[in-house]
Amino acid sequence: MGSSASKYFEIPKFFVFGEKGVFTGSASEKDFNYKVVPNCPKEGDKSLRAYIWAGDKCIDKSEGVEMREFPLSEEGHRQMLDWLEEEYLKRPDAKPLYARQMEKSKEIREKYFSIEDYMERGLGIKQENQESTDK
Repeated sequence: MGSSASKYFEIPKFFVFGEKGVFTGSASEKDFNYKVVPNCPKEGDKSLRAYIWAGDKCIDKSEGVEMREFPLSEEGHRQMLDWLEEEYLKRPDAKPLYARQMEKSKEIREKYFSIEDYMERGLGIKQENQESTDK
């Protein structure tokens, strides 16, 4: 599964949150955004808060943000991942992270490394592509 704790999106393993790390990410072209924040008061129960929302705005400017709280533990981390994955899989375009990465890789290869372009213009396409990304 690599460095991600989920097969559907990039999210760190428990130890990151156990050390008070915060993580934000997205999947499905901004239709599924998530943020995971450990809540560690000086006294009281420590928890892991997971937020989800849709759209291209940050959490503070978004409506319809949903939050769930889980124990700050390995088990709570697993419960949080299960909830995030369950919510993600409700979306019609939900795909595993690997499939989305392969699609993006194919899109980039087709856009920037077309064999037809190479045959017609040779290595000049590399410079043209660099110039277009610099703008």
